[in-house]
Amino acid sequence: MRSYLHVLLYNHLHFSIQYKHISSLLNCQKHFDESTVLKDRELVSPCNTIASHVSGTHAFVAPCQNIIKYLNHIQYSSYDGINKIDRCRYLNFYIHKQINSNYSNPLTQNTYNTYIQAFKSRYPELNVCNDNMKYIDKEVIVNIKKILDMYIKLDKVIKASDINQDNICSSATECLGTYRSFESDCKEGSHNNELCNALENFRSYLVNSTAGMGCMESIIFPSFNVAQEKTLELEGSRTAAASLQMKDPTDEEVPDLKSSNSKTITAISTTLLLFPSLFSLYKVYKEFLSKQKSGVQIIIIYIHN
Repeated sequence: MRSYLHVLLYNHLHFSIQYKHISSLLNCQKHFDESTVLKDRELVSPCNTIASHVSGTHAFVAPCQNIIKYLNHIQYSSYDGINKIDRCRYLNFYIHKQINSNYSNPLTQNTYNTYIQAFKSRYPELNVCNDNMKYIDKEVIVNIKKILDMYIKLDKVIKASDINQDNICSSATECLGTYRSFESDCKEGSHNNELCNALENFRSYLVNSTAGMGCMESIIFPSFNVAQEKTLELEGSRTAAASLQMKDPTDEEVPDLKSSNSKTITAISTTLLLFPSLFSLYKVYKEFLSKQKSGVQIIIIYIHN
């Protein structure tokens, strides 16, 4: 039982980290594309061997070459402001994506481990990213790909010199369609908080990056966190109600409580009724002192004369 709970906790934390860093994958993908654009014939032979161990087809040959070239880029580049961990996270995502699309069997931990071990047997340099080579559930990979695609399309909108050119605003409309497809995952009562937070991060990035852009003003990306907040408020109310029910007053405490409340109300009422009378007495007393003072001054003047 303990080991099962440990696995659940590990998966929750690991998947949470994967969702949390989606925004950083955008720059990593750009560097990946730049570093893998040139072909290298020397990599064909080792990648053929790796592909034969994995699936028996040539579907993995091209992705294998890209992985090796990107590993060299990670090892020998200056990182250009992007740290090694982010690059390794992207590489792990890329490997999952290739296995999911090219493997004859569904993406599982076994198929992932088979590919990683086959790759390391021919190209141990993969160990440079060993700490980030972790299996990610297929559903999470699909969601990450969708959100990353939204960042890529939004990046085109942001960098467009003319938003009307090439119908660039259609990318924003496509983003909205993808974004809304996640709405059911973030409805009230759902527990996919990591995914919903990743969507909210994308929404915040979009709002801050496209302020004042004409085509974006009519495209509204609603926040899905409202439903999550309502759920938390409801749970809080239920907890508070349960606490009150657990501490009901006893039969002996009720009369004392009523008596105390009655005395308090009586005291407040009496004070309110007496206040006008006390104020009137204060005015009479003040006027009396004034007259007394005037009388004393007259007597002093008379004696002096």
